Amino acid sequence: MKFGVFVLLFYAGICMAVIPLPGSPSWTSSDTDYSTGGALYDITMDGWIDYCTGNGNDMAINTNAIYINQNGTLETNASWRSNEAGYFSHIYIGDIDNDGYSDMAVAYLGFGAANQGPTSIYRNTGNGLDQTAWWISADQYNSFDCAFGDVDLDGDLDLAVVAGDAYSGLESPTRIYRNNSGTMETTPYWTSTDSSPGDACRWVDLDNDGYLDLVVGYRHKLSVFTNVNGALEQTASWSTSEQGWILRIAVGDYNNDGYKDIAVASNGQLGGDESQIEVYKNENGILQTPPEYIMLTSTNYCSCVEWGDANNDGWIDLAAGGWWEPVVVFENINGTINTTPAWSWSGGSGLVCETVMWGDVRNHALTTVYEQKSGDGTRKLFYLDHHPIQELAHISIDDSIVPLSEFTYDPLTGWVSLADPPPSGINNIEFTYTYSQYPDLGVTNWNASNGNYLFSNTTGIEEHEIVRHEAALRLDVFPNPFSKLTKIKWQIKDIEIQDVRCKMQDFTLGIYDVTGRMVKDFNLASSILSLASAVSWSGTDDYGKRLGAGVYLVELRVGDQIMHEKVVLAR
Repeated sequence: MKFGVFVLLFYAGICMAVIPLPGSPSWTSSDTDYSTGGALYDITMDGWIDYCTGNGNDMAINTNAIYINQNGTLETNASWRSNEAGYFSHIYIGDIDNDGYSDMAVAYLGFGAANQGPTSIYRNTGNGLDQTAWWISADQYNSFDCAFGDVDLDGDLDLAVVAGDAYSGLESPTRIYRNNSGTMETTPYWTSTDSSPGDACRWVDLDNDGYLDLVVGYRHKLSVFTNVNGALEQTASWSTSEQGWILRIAVGDYNNDGYKDIAVASNGQLGGDESQIEVYKNENGILQTPPEYIMLTSTNYCSCVEWGDANNDGWIDLAAGGWWEPVVVFENINGTINTTPAWSWSGGSGLVCETVMWGDVRNHALTTVYEQKSGDGTRKLFYLDHHPIQELAHISIDDSIVPLSEFTYDPLTGWVSLADPPPSGINNIEFTYTYSQYPDLGVTNWNASNGNYLFSNTTGIEEHEIVRHEAALRLDVFPNPFSKLTKIKWQIKDIEIQDVRCKMQDFTLGIYDVTGRMVKDFNLASSILSLASAVSWSGTDDYGKRLGAGVYLVELRVGDQIMHEKVVLAR
């Protein structure tokens, strides 16, 4: 039996604005980087998302940076810096070695000449990212973007990199580096036949066949490389002409029809090109042309775009921006996008937008979802109903936890890939994850004099929880992460099992490692169990041996009811 927590929220000021963002930035960084890439994700594993940036672009030799989130407040000077310095561009976050810690891939643009640098991955060992790149591609090129995806559905992340530079007229094919159980190949196992300079890429299952296709943006062209049963075609089977230079791609289902649509930012800097934001509607697995929506046609330098439900109405809105142009949000009203921005902020010449991104920096509107899907014995790829994902806590199939080594996922676009197909069953797969109902908006800024920005969602929570159906069990672990001692607390809430004399044979509390092996059974000695109690855990196994640093899973079972909580042991 599964129990989900459904929360009804009442918010102040919801009628005051259709897009609840402030009229000026809530946070501005103080560093002097040419920031380009951006991501909001919990790198330090402390429950608060950090502000990650890739820096340099084609302007200056910079280091990559992370602004650590300290209990809801971002530092203004980045305390994490890469040891490598260079002309870095866009970044992508994902767990490359399935250890439960998020790693960061960084593309290298270079300046002027061809083949200037490699793509890098900074590995997270549980105490944040290593400052020295863990993986570096053997080949060098000029690249503006990269994206993690599981092209072969083996449960680990492969890396797509677009290459070349339209600005300098440099040609180079798109390439994919394969991941073999946490070991990345340093040379590409796949390259496209098209060597046109690409500047944007994203993985997406366009036709809902259970395989991730690759969408690539070029100057004057948008292309789809279709994945057929795990083999990605080298020549794109779908392409459409563009009037501009595509710099960013965003994936989302704006009309909630079950098919992922594509938004692009098309830049007009190069001679004769047009600047605009475009949305391609996906009808039954095929992107329709011309675009369903075209916005910001009076601009010159559209450069970034991303989907996110800013006002919690169940329809994803579209954030966008440009170089020396305002950052804007287009509201989605019941599946129809208003082509006039519902919110905007102009930073004048001090704002050169490169990335727009959504996330809950203050954890003020996080919601935990227990989402169920049905297995059919063959499908390995599943899309979650909400994205971006703030944290994927765990996956269970037929009430058994799936080890970290057996799945991977993309927090940005919301897909999950399992190494083995779940068996057939009705709602036999459960994904437990958190997302924000009212996310904040981050903007990376190429203008080194003015810093990066965050716009905090202005929706105020008056009454946070009115529970319509409360979880039967509650399980809390604090502190988390921990190094020496943590306390595991539980509470039994369901009336049907509220018996102060619960029999111990119906109650178990244990710790599992990432392989799914129980490493600690608490074997509570009492013959009765109170409705609320706690134990302490020092990070040792059943034999008193100290366990290694990593992610562990606490499991509480009372009868046929189960609750899990992820805990991070740091050394």
